[in-house]
Amino acid sequence: MQTAGILDVAARAKGFLVRQKRNYRVAISRQAISSFLGNLTAQYSSIYVTGLGANPVQLGGISGVASAFGALLSLPVGWLVDRYSVKKLYVAGVLLTAVAALMSGLAPTWQFILVATIVAVPASGFLGAGCSVICRDSVSNRDRLTAQNTCVTLASLSGLLAPMAAAMLISRTGGLTTEGIRPLYFLQFLGYLLVFYVVIRWLEEPSHIRRLHGVRASDFVRDFRQLFDTSSPLKRWTAVAVLTSLPAAMTAPFVQLYAYEFKGANAAILAAMTMAMIFTRVLFGIPLGRIADRVGRKRLIYLLTPLWYGSFIMLVLAQSPLALVGAAALQTFYNIASGAAGAMGLELVPAEMVGRWEGVLGVLGGLVTIPAPILGGLVYRNWNPAYVFLLPIAVDALLRLPLLATMPETLHRDSNTGEDGG
Repeated sequence: MQTAGILDVAARAKGFLVRQKRNYRVAISRQAISSFLGNLTAQYSSIYVTGLGANPVQLGGISGVASAFGALLSLPVGWLVDRYSVKKLYVAGVLLTAVAALMSGLAPTWQFILVATIVAVPASGFLGAGCSVICRDSVSNRDRLTAQNTCVTLASLSGLLAPMAAAMLISRTGGLTTEGIRPLYFLQFLGYLLVFYVVIRWLEEPSHIRRLHGVRASDFVRDFRQLFDTSSPLKRWTAVAVLTSLPAAMTAPFVQLYAYEFKGANAAILAAMTMAMIFTRVLFGIPLGRIADRVGRKRLIYLLTPLWYGSFIMLVLAQSPLALVGAAALQTFYNIASGAAGAMGLELVPAEMVGRWEGVLGVLGGLVTIPAPILGGLVYRNWNPAYVFLLPIAVDALLRLPLLATMPETLHRDSNTGEDGG
């Protein structure tokens, strides 16, 4: 019976993947490989940058500069993804990611990390907008959050061994030092070359882009005006989407550093924290996505928000490695809730406008996320590091949740037009 149950689950999973377009399978393959590579350095990046001479404000400043540059590029990148070529820009994104990894590995000072981060910004834009277009084009509403969480779950599985593998490599190359961490970036570079081959070999241009006839600069303003001329409540939703990104923007540069400096975490504990996040995503990602595809995205967001609030509180109060690992596990529910919010956004716009929508979010998001890590660095250094993690909870409870309550559920909106279905 147990074997039959496993086979049934495997058959349903295979059927789910097969009924999606090939681009979706290419995208999740790219994400799976990239996840392993990213998890090699995720828990060590802040330690690496401070080891190269950056202080907490400069560490936050790197994220702030990246957000500013990303905001500047968001509108043209989103527009180009809609009007020019998803495949070409997606391939360029992978190639720039590889270059950024190589530059990070070669960096002699923290300023070189800043340059590498700037190189990675358009890569992130191309890949982020490209994934949104691919998901919107390749997956129906009834499968959307399941598809998103399947992508992230497979990526999590591929990255599950990366933190411990990185910790073992670091123990042989110098420990938690700059030179001990540096080889991980060279390994990333080689891996991203493999990703480049996968994407350029199998990704196809979405059909609605193949129908376009070139790119004309005169269409730029008109195309963005058309986005907000739709009947969807996008103007209200932009505030919700921007506020959804605030907690990660403010806290991400400091979680591992805080655990290391104030909670006594060593390389093994930092790796265990990352693995706990991955394992929690593997365990809950797809089931929660399926629930949201049945009962609605808003209900899932309301259910998960208290859990990620608890993750920050547990981190601040942690007195043991087990508490740190538990806090990291709960933090995963922020990512799942953010995915549900992202699904709502995709369902508010027609497929041919998704790139522009991502561009608008990038610009407006920059107004919040550019100063957020810099503010986090100032709070971390000059006030109380714990408040870096507590302030976002207050902002979210007082601003985002009340705005979210005013939004309609999007589960049953028309998959092509973004209008409410019958």
